[in-house]
Amino acid sequence: MSSTPESTGVKRRDFLKVLGVATATTATLGCSSEDVGKLIPYVTHPDQTVPSVSNYYATTCRECAASCGVLAESREGRAFKLEGNPEHPLNRGAICSRGQAAVQGLLNPDRFRGPMMRQANGRLAPVTWDVAMQRFNQLLGQVQSQGRAAQAVFVNQHESGSFPAFLDQWLADFGMPAHVSYDAEAMPQVVAANRQSFGVAWPALDFTAARLVVSFGADFLDQFGLPVPHQLDWADARAKGAAAPRMVYVGPRRSLTGLNADQWIACRPGSELAIVNFLRGQGSAAQAAQASDVPAATLEALQREVAGTRPSLILAGSNTPTAYELALAVNQLNQSAGNVGVTIKPATPITAFDGIATGADVRELTERMAQGGVSMLMVRGANLVHTTPKALGFAAALAKVPVKVSFSSFPDETTELCDLVLPDHHALEAWGDSQPLPNVIALQQPAQDPIFQTRQTADVLILAAKANQNTAARYGFADYRAYLISRFPGAAPAFTRALQTGLAAGTIPARTAARPAATTRRQVQGGLDGTQGDMYLMVYPSTNLGDGRGANKPWLQEIPDPVTKICWQTVAEIHPTTAKRLGVQNGDRVTVATSAGSMTLPAYVYLGIRPDTVAIQLGRGHQGSTNVAFDAKAGAPHYTGYGRYADRVGQNPLSILPVAEGATAGELVLTATKARVTKADGHDELVTTEGSARQHGRGIGQAMLASELRPGGVQSDRGAEAVGARGPTPESNRAAPG
Repeated sequence: MSSTPESTGVKRRDFLKVLGVATATTATLGCSSEDVGKLIPYVTHPDQTVPSVSNYYATTCRECAASCGVLAESREGRAFKLEGNPEHPLNRGAICSRGQAAVQGLLNPDRFRGPMMRQANGRLAPVTWDVAMQRFNQLLGQVQSQGRAAQAVFVNQHESGSFPAFLDQWLADFGMPAHVSYDAEAMPQVVAANRQSFGVAWPALDFTAARLVVSFGADFLDQFGLPVPHQLDWADARAKGAAAPRMVYVGPRRSLTGLNADQWIACRPGSELAIVNFLRGQGSAAQAAQASDVPAATLEALQREVAGTRPSLILAGSNTPTAYELALAVNQLNQSAGNVGVTIKPATPITAFDGIATGADVRELTERMAQGGVSMLMVRGANLVHTTPKALGFAAALAKVPVKVSFSSFPDETTELCDLVLPDHHALEAWGDSQPLPNVIALQQPAQDPIFQTRQTADVLILAAKANQNTAARYGFADYRAYLISRFPGAAPAFTRALQTGLAAGTIPARTAARPAATTRRQVQGGLDGTQGDMYLMVYPSTNLGDGRGANKPWLQEIPDPVTKICWQTVAEIHPTTAKRLGVQNGDRVTVATSAGSMTLPAYVYLGIRPDTVAIQLGRGHQGSTNVAFDAKAGAPHYTGYGRYADRVGQNPLSILPVAEGATAGELVLTATKARVTKADGHDELVTTEGSARQHGRGIGQAMLASELRPGGVQSDRGAEAVGARGPTPESNRAAPG
């Protein structure tokens, strides 16, 4: 059908243009010819490229900090499919949904086509690379001539590999401090505790060696740590049959990890530390029970199980004001239980989180910007306007920075506030490397030529250095690829051989520069902010969307959440008893109010959450500063709100989250406040692939109690609902074996 009402069909001349030959057998009638271009015959094709035959490139996924190895499948010079690299020791051929959807980032219609610069009318407009580089060099020179280079800040989306060291060296050459390596999905509290306890950021975790796994909010099957390697290791452990480890999950909400546990202990948010201290022999069961709202008998049974099961693996991951203390206490518990070196292996660390910034670093940066103490802000990949609490005021502080440059590929909220955009290549168009494990180098190579007029950030920095007479002599290499080869063990021949598998033995030189630690820190209490409401607000990252960086990929928006089965929507998860008290059902709107603001959204009734807790997922709620609705008829890129698939889809709970920090590590935390939840007017149909979570008495799933299988037991079966197959309540799944 025609896409425009004025179309009158296909003219003969236009038909021959489309077909490319003088004869044809079929045609599609009624199609508009207005947007038709010429088809160029693939007569002369590049070497090693055969039409319809795939080529595979071993490269590295950059959708999260794990940097899994992938094989990119390409045909006719276009990458269209990713699968895990079976030779890669980290992910062993597996890949998550975010990795699969990376091609939608590559082909995203709202990527920047080329550099953009703010014009006199206040809008960003396309410019040539010559104009953009001239302006960038001018801004660098301006900051240096004013003697304010030391006040410049570069914020980079956290990654491992050679680029962090290259970037720090470039910044040092221009008289600027080392960059801030930011990742909103990481757990800096756990990283800090690991460094304190083991001397490494992230020791290897061996689930297969454990007989008992206890998780205090560490959602290792969701987004904690390295999801794909953890999922593989957990699957291997559970495949051991009778020798498989038992898992106990401690937390206020049953996540995907919690749903895979043998027992769920539904503790009060923020009380995990009290339970761990009791397990360590500090405090009584009664004290821990009072703090956690968990029966003392359940805690005593857990203490006996932890003390009597060797080896075990105990993990901490809850994001509360005492998250650092909790992680430190869990590490000490692992040490006393003899788990270090058996299930926790600091000798073979994971390097994915080395050098990551802390929440205190982000807060101090925001305060410096607000006070006019930052002369120039450069940002690549990190979207701090969206991924920090609105109450922190990062967007308002950014407005006080005189020079703002973004290297991001997409129109995220932070980039929209910058004055110069020098868009980076997508990872599938760029060169790079990573260090996933000790003595393992994983290469990143282009799977295709760049689609748009973008440039790799490292190449832009090299050009800027060559244009500066004070730094040009130190940048004799042609581009970033040449820089990588110059540092690669065995130089160019070994580099070329390694491209076949994407792997090589060796070590990437680590960052030698480091930013000074945050000098100021608010003194806060270890508990939760209870100034507003009587319910605990729990904010958690999305398995598919992460902190929101996956929201511009429709595949990830469409994939149902593994727990709620919700897609394209943000909901407030509440317990059935809470829903009954409020008089709401699935889809009825509720208002969640905190001391920092309020938001109204549909309710999702979920048995796997405490009655005194409301949970809201991160990942959605992007909203551009220009507030322009997407116009499909215009056919233009949607350069606002992170693109057409993310702009104003769902809500961002960080907009109502008060700024809170850990009492010791100074981290920004996500579960630190109470909220008031009230019924609001209206109803929204839930966007879900699940018709109903219950059987409504139809007996579709048959089940019986285990006791009925014993001699003398009642030999009858019943609907699964009758024996609690809808999911255990906190009360029915607390007691552990004595």
